[in-house]
Amino acid sequence: MAHASTSAFDRFNDALRNLDDQIQELRERIDERRKSFRAELRKQTHRIEQTVRKSALFQRAEQASKDLSEQVEQGREQIYGVFGIASKAEVEKLGRKLAHINKRLNDIAKDQAAEL
Repeated sequence: MAHASTSAFDRFNDALRNLDDQIQELRERIDERRKSFRAELRKQTHRIEQTVRKSALFQRAEQASKDLSEQVEQGREQIYGVFGIASKAEVEKLGRKLAHINKRLNDIAKDQAAEL
């Protein structure tokens, strides 16, 4: 009787190991399919994006966006001019000039200190 229960126990363990192996194989196949699906999805997304970017509608929308941005910037510049406010570009230009003048002044001060 001990032999029959050992045999049944061994069969049960074998069945569990077999089931475990099948589950592992299934996981590996699912992982492979998931990776393959992601790669294909990336390709399809890229193709769709390229197609959309080439479309006339997208080109017109992109141009309209650029035109609108330019009009907003021109309007902003006009408002700054009316109120006598320097634009961001003008402030940056003045900042660069000041930095250049400051560097030259520091160089002159160093030269004079070296002469003393």
